[in-house]
Amino acid sequence: MIAKPALLHPADYLDPGLYAAEQAGIFTHQWQFVGFAEELAEPGRFLTRQIAGEPVLVINMDGDLRAFRNVCTHRFARLKAAEAGQDSGLRCPYHGWAYDREGVPLGIPGNADCFGLDRAAKQGLALKRFALDRIGRFIFVRIAAEGPSLADAMAPHGELLQRLSDGFGPAFSQVAQPWAADWKIGIENVLEVYHVDAVHPESFRSVVDGTWRVAYQGPHSIGHAGMRAEALRWWEGVGKRLGLLAVPGLDHYVHLHLFPNLAIGITAGRLISVQTYEPTGPGRFTLRYRLCLALGGKQGAARAAVESHLTALNETLLGEDRAIAAEVQIGTASADRPALLGANEDRLMQFHQTLLALKNTHRLASGTPPSHPADEERQENRI
Repeated sequence: MIAKPALLHPADYLDPGLYAAEQAGIFTHQWQFVGFAEELAEPGRFLTRQIAGEPVLVINMDGDLRAFRNVCTHRFARLKAAEAGQDSGLRCPYHGWAYDREGVPLGIPGNADCFGLDRAAKQGLALKRFALDRIGRFIFVRIAAEGPSLADAMAPHGELLQRLSDGFGPAFSQVAQPWAADWKIGIENVLEVYHVDAVHPESFRSVVDGTWRVAYQGPHSIGHAGMRAEALRWWEGVGKRLGLLAVPGLDHYVHLHLFPNLAIGITAGRLISVQTYEPTGPGRFTLRYRLCLALGGKQGAARAAVESHLTALNETLLGEDRAIAAEVQIGTASADRPALLGANEDRLMQFHQTLLALKNTHRLASGTPPSHPADEERQENRI
């Protein structure tokens, strides 16, 4: 038999204890994409995210980007409630504590009469900081204080991220969408094209021709799909009409997966879809995506029409994926064995191997035993 059992057990998509272990063992230690530099270009601009259970605030502090825990150290109000915005400074909305660029509460109303905090005491109440780094316009945050550099973690794809950063403009469409499925189901869905004929017969199938090859680099992978001749002609025409400068070497459809939960689809070197699959609890996640066109484009009605068409196509495609992912989540609750993966789903096997290896590494480092009996069976399957 060519097919092999998957390395993940249904409990991996359902169990709250396993979800918590995954957050601690995987997401705490991995660099997470949070946004593009232009979203944080001016002082006071901020983004908020939830990473491995931590509320994270990424903010431009007088031209420098900082990542802090999004919680006031006084009585623990959230500093910023919105997912994005711009304020004059970093001030708690509850009692007005104001923080400097290092996260130290230097402005405390009534400090002399009511608190008596000196400089050292204020520094002891500084906001917790997280690691922040960037490749071009791509901004990443890591919760763990220690770990590989961003360049090492993204290798060998840092150069591709830089090319995409240099070759594409700001997002013309940006959406955060709740899905009723485990984040791994979302990732597994985009790692294969086997489902395209059944799930996307009128949307994505009209773009790709069915050919598919994959290359693996450490925990990451990159897939290449041929595009239909009519789709390539459409993009050639759009490129000429709008003056889009295609990024060289990305002529068809390229799909990059950067472990654990960042996926970038590149179409004809002229469109990128940047997607993060952000866990929000057992059996649910938020899909956050941005669509960007290549640089050099002309503004006007023609461009607006193209952007509207691409936005609608993307919404259709993701709506189809969202619906089937919810059905998979429901079905997984009744499953009593791992899924069966064909040779055309090998990319899922590599994803599972990486996930389990890192989870087990951090379990061993913390002295935590396997979380359920299926772990031993899955280890044997992987060997």
